[in-house]
Amino acid sequence: MTSEQLDALLLDRALGALAPEATALLELHLGQNPAAARRAAEFAETLQLARAAIVAPPETPAPLDLARLHREIRTGQGIARRWEFLRLAACLALGLALGWFARISHQAPIPAPTLLAVAPLPPSPHDPATHFWSVARFAPEAAYLQPQKKL
Repeated sequence: MTSEQLDALLLDRALGALAPEATALLELHLGQNPAAARRAAEFAETLQLARAAIVAPPETPAPLDLARLHREIRTGQGIARRWEFLRLAACLALGLALGWFARISHQAPIPAPTLLAVAPLPPSPHDPATHFWSVARFAPEAAYLQPQKKL
């Protein structure tokens, strides 16, 4: 007999769903096999604990005290509002303190910026910017091979 078959027979016997002939054969097997007898005792104990747990009377819930519940909600909301107010006050104090320490001193006047006049340079004939599409830009070694134009 396999352990799965034995477990199924032991469960059926513990629930009282086993035929009398099968119960007699199972009792004979349990008498000859002590490991199977221990397993049968475990099944019986587990079933007894399960039945005791089901038969226990359920706890009756306490009546709901709505006035106490509303007081607790209001108290919780009041505490949350106070903490929010304290957080906002701390942010405001921190911002004011940082602004006070980071302020610009007005003791020395800031000099006005001086404007510089910049004149563009005349383009040079050797300036690569004037030869954007030229051969000298893309193939500088070939620029020396071409004859120079005379102005």
